[in-house]
Amino acid sequence: MSGRGKKHKNAIQLSLMVALSLLVQALSLYKSHFTAVKFGATEFMDAYNYAFSIAIFVFSFVTSGITTVIVPSYVKKEKPEVINSFITLIYSAVLLLVGMILLFRFPLLRMLTANSDSFNQMVGDWLFITFFIQGVTAFLAVTTAYFQCIDHFLVPKLVLLFVNLGVTAAMVSGMIQSLHSYLLLQSVASVVSFVFDVGICVALGFRYHPQFQWKNPETQRLLLLFVPILFSSGIYKISTFIDTTIAARLPEGRLTILSYATHVINMVNNVVVGNLTVYIYPKIVRRLDQEDHKKYFWDYQILFHAIIVMLAAGFFTVGRECLALIFGGGKFSPADTRTLFILVCIYMFGQQLNVLRDLIYRYFYAQSDTKTPVKNSLLVSAVNISVSIVLAKMIGVYGIIIGTVVASLVSFARITWQMKMKFGLGVRFSGVLIEFLKTLMAFGTSVGSVFLLRSYVSIHNRLLTIGVFGTATAAVFILVLVVTRSKVFHVKLS
Repeated sequence: MSGRGKKHKNAIQLSLMVALSLLVQALSLYKSHFTAVKFGATEFMDAYNYAFSIAIFVFSFVTSGITTVIVPSYVKKEKPEVINSFITLIYSAVLLLVGMILLFRFPLLRMLTANSDSFNQMVGDWLFITFFIQGVTAFLAVTTAYFQCIDHFLVPKLVLLFVNLGVTAAMVSGMIQSLHSYLLLQSVASVVSFVFDVGICVALGFRYHPQFQWKNPETQRLLLLFVPILFSSGIYKISTFIDTTIAARLPEGRLTILSYATHVINMVNNVVVGNLTVYIYPKIVRRLDQEDHKKYFWDYQILFHAIIVMLAAGFFTVGRECLALIFGGGKFSPADTRTLFILVCIYMFGQQLNVLRDLIYRYFYAQSDTKTPVKNSLLVSAVNISVSIVLAKMIGVYGIIIGTVVASLVSFARITWQMKMKFGLGVRFSGVLIEFLKTLMAFGTSVGSVFLLRSYVSIHNRLLTIGVFGTATAAVFILVLVVTRSKVFHVKLS
């Protein structure tokens, strides 16, 4: 395939990934709309969200590390028994941890939440089903890694789309009238996703059976690579979980509103950041032996930053209307929606730092250096937890989000400095900063211009408001980038 043809194929593949993710996340947002309108922001929903946060905490920090380690293993075509042993050992350890948590769940909950006995009882009862849902889903980190390495990025997205369509159809039909039936529906959906994902993966050549070659030097090497990643991602997950635990001690409903804010941000991460990272990480690994790989890396940093900041600008101008459409009505009050909007604005603006930091972490992992990100995460998590605890006492749930953003700034600054010391940046960083400043200038100009426009032009239809002012925000943002001659338009998707 010619260079131009390959570039065209890559652009189409990435666009399809983003489009499929948008559809999946739109359906996922409908689920949030359903629970918000049906059940509101109550102690009942706080318990449901906390049970899920525990299950997600236990499984997600392990699965993120699994993908990071086995993607290079599949790319380098390491021995199957080595990869199988690694997967078996890691998931066996997680299942053992789950068993211990379930056994001692009530003493653990009393220590963590300092909440009512009824709250802890609900969380404890729902932990069984939330662990089941997340446990079944967790293995798909392995199949996702395999799909990435054989350039079948779209398969897991399609499976997830069709499963979510089924879930949405069940909710629209009126079958789901209680939170218990909603949890049962999610359980069925996780099993269906597992069956289809694994089935397609096997048809494309994937093979796995449990092996325990823990004495194999290659297996031990993968485990040694995994442990620092476990601590790195695990530390971040711990700080996130502590944020949720702090919210569980705040007045009723705050934990649920925080979980919806996190859901909106996760949608951005899954649709944009996740797809771009999944797409580019194998390419970083393959390109390490080329002289221009650092320039390639920083070009993508500039692109990622511009995309996230443009989304933030759009949310600042029309986010209130978007959230009112998704969460407004039913048992979710206008005051809850207003609080949610402010939280997501803070979160969204801070995401620019997270995407830059995460890609630098990937560069360290590709260089087989997993210890440096761990040390960075330790410091940053300490900052996050400390600032969040202090600010939460002063300004409530808003302090939790501000603490996260402050920690993200410290994290990005420190890991960039460590990259410079260890590998060199390969570019003039002042030039990269200028590009970031151009993007922030576009943010300020577009948001300010549209706010001014909205003071003169009033539109009473929410969808029309989102369409008109959202388009105006994007247009002004892009115009500023064009006028300032941003490098964003010259980044190659190859």
